[in-house]
Order: sequence, then structure tokens, then C-alpha cells
Amino acid sequence: MKKLNTVAAAAAALLFASVASATSVYDAGSYTVTYDETTTFGYISSSFTSSDNAVGFEWSASTLVNVAAEDESVSATFALPTFTLSAKAGYSLSAITGSLGNISYSKSSSSTVGLTASASVSVNGGPVSVLTDAPLTAFAASPKVGFFKGSASYAGSFDTFTVTGASITLSASGAFASIVAQPQNKFAFAFTAAPVPEPETYALLAAGLGVVGFVARRRRKD
Repeated sequence: MKKLNTVAAAAAALLFASVASATSVYDAGSYTVTYDETTTFGYISSSFTSSDNAVGFEWSASTLVNVAAEDESVSATFALPTFTLSAKAGYSLSAITGSLGNISYSKSSSSTVGLTASASVSVNGGPVSVLTDAPLTAFAASPKVGFFKGSASYAGSFDTFTVTGASITLSASGAFASIVAQPQNKFAFAFTAAPVPEPETYALLAAGLGVVGFVARRRRKD
């Protein structure tokens, strides 16, 4: 019995290790992203920052994200990464925009293609908002080729921003139609990360304003 218990414990440890390894943490200095890297999109591919406090991170799409139809109607659903974006100590996050594009398509003149997205979003651990089968916009370069692109935004400030159950569904119907993602296609999030002033900074600001007020009063008296 002890041997069986040992084997069971070892198996449980291996299972826990495999589950734990499905979660990665990306540390960008002003924020962290805890996410599931086991989807088709894999690991975060890059991040960016600019002089106006705008920052962001993104995943590259895979060519495995595709669907094709020949005299039929087909669809396929692909999971997007589940993740939680968290502000690091000393920073405030706000105004986040998520986007997906530009996923190309080709089709015969009588065929149809479509791409929809679904996700659940929670801000600061609050109520969950569900986005269900929202269509991405198709931009046609010609009657037979084009690409899909879409975005959604949250304008407020936040300490944590969580996306769960996110997926995209590709559909194609007709004589010939296909949608194929490429590595240059990005699942991206951009937002503002601003340093939060320390209490000492507020104290210095208050003192400075006090000095300015005192000087102004003296001038009026003179």
C-alpha cells in the first residue's frame, strides 16, 4: 500500500508540474502579464514602449490558425491566450486597447468568409463582461482577397485586467474560400503605464505651492 501511495504521489506531482508549466509570467518593468502559453499563439513574442508612456505586448499568430473550403461550408475555433495584466508597484495603468489583425483571406467571387471573436473581461477582479461572437471587420483589397482586423477598448484606469475564454472562429463557405494567419499577424494590447508619485513628491509639491502663495501675498501687500 505504501508503494502504491508513493507512485500516486509521484504521478500527482508530475501532473501538477505539467499544469504549472502552462503558466508564464512576462515582466516588463512597469507591469507583468501572467498567461497561458499552451494555445496556438504560444509565448508573448514582443513588447514595446514609447515616450508618451504608451506600452504594450503582443503574441504572433501561427499558420496553424487557418480554414479552407471547397464546395462546402467549414469553420474552426482557436483559443486565444488567457491572461492577467497587473500593474507593478509604483505604476498606474489605464486606457487599454486590444487588437487582432491583419489576418488575410482569399475567395472566389461567389464564396463568403468571416472571422468572429469571443472573450470574457474582468477589471480589478470585478464583474465579468462577456464579448460573444463579435465580428472583425473585413477590408477588401480586391473582390477576391483582403484581410480581417478588429479592436476593443477600455478607457478607465486599473490595477489588473483579466481576459479569459478568448477565442476566434474562422468560417469559409462556397466554391473556394480560405483564411490563413501569418506570424506578422498580432494579438496585441496597448495601454498607458504612468509612474505614481511617491508621498514625498506630493509633500514637495504642496510645499512649493505654499511658497508660491506666500510670495504672491507679499507682492500684493507691497
